[in-house]
Amino acid sequence: MTRSRTSMFLLGSRGWYVAAGVLVALGFVAAVLLLGTRDREPRAREYLDVTACLLTADRGLADPEAAAVWAGMQEASEATGTRVRYLAVAGDQTVENAATFLASLAQADCTRIYAAGDLPRETVDATAAQFPDVGFVVIGVAQEAPNVSTIDASAVHTHLTEIVEQAASSR
Repeated sequence: MTRSRTSMFLLGSRGWYVAAGVLVALGFVAAVLLLGTRDREPRAREYLDVTACLLTADRGLADPEAAAVWAGMQEASEATGTRVRYLAVAGDQTVENAATFLASLAQADCTRIYAAGDLPRETVDATAAQFPDVGFVVIGVAQEAPNVSTIDASAVHTHLTEIVEQAASSR
């Protein structure tokens, strides 16, 4: 009888291992539940259905004018959830060659296409009429067309933010 009382009050070596395992498991479950209730930042950015694209000459973002426009586009992207991308004209730096790059942006998902630099401006002047449903924004001076507007490089952030607000209000 002494032995059975001892085993009731003292768990024995197996009992202690089982009890310790249960406590560790309960502690782990509690930690997961407590940590799981924290507010977390989303892993992926959520973007609006607006994409702004930049067409540059072969120097790409090494061109100071293109770099300034790109910086404004990135700021607007972070502030509004707009997707942005750029495409540099590779190969011959002619309007004919650049027109193929512009067409690829116009036929993709670009809501607005910004043109920074002489070659992209000339290309928009020559081909914007072929894409009446696409909005073109030329940095500097451009020929007048219904789907072409002009702005200064310093106004890109504001311009793109306004476009996003218009798109959101039209939904």
